[in-house]
Amino acid sequence: MKTLLCILLLSLSTTTTIRAQQAAGPAAFSAADDKAIRASVEQLLTNFRNHAFADMAAYTTPDVSWVNIVGMWWRGRPAVQAAHQQIFDAMFKPDTFTPGELTIRAVTPDVALVNLRTHVGAFYPPDGIDHGHNKQGDNDDLLTLVLVKQAGRWLLTAGHNTVVDARAAANNPNARPPGK
Repeated sequence: MKTLLCILLLSLSTTTTIRAQQAAGPAAFSAADDKAIRASVEQLLTNFRNHAFADMAAYTTPDVSWVNIVGMWWRGRPAVQAAHQQIFDAMFKPDTFTPGELTIRAVTPDVALVNLRTHVGAFYPPDGIDHGHNKQGDNDDLLTLVLVKQAGRWLLTAGHNTVVDARAAANNPNARPPGK
């Protein structure tokens, strides 16, 4: 009977501990993981700035996917790399990308959710030429990036880019003090 009671108490204690850990969420990343995640994001930003995506294999998974600001969905490294290269060659030639706030959240010890605000300079779709009516950009974007740790390396496995609508952002209920 004492053995059964001890097993029951141990089981209850373990279950309570596991539930408490799940409620608290995963711990923050180590300094080394944080640095490696930031380095992978910086490789992507370097490609944005130099308009060259040939080295995407260095920081992406083979099955990476990307959703761009107008909802184009590219799947697999060859498609993601080619689409970025074609678009940057065509309409982003004079464009500038200035990184802003970056947050990293541990989803699991091997999965990171990164949010990055960037400022995107003016660009002219579809061909990079100002036709007097096709200027876009000169605004902020918010990137959501999912990175996974594989074989000790942090690799981008999914990305989504959203244009921040400044008029809508002014009415964000989470950005205003309560009661206003």
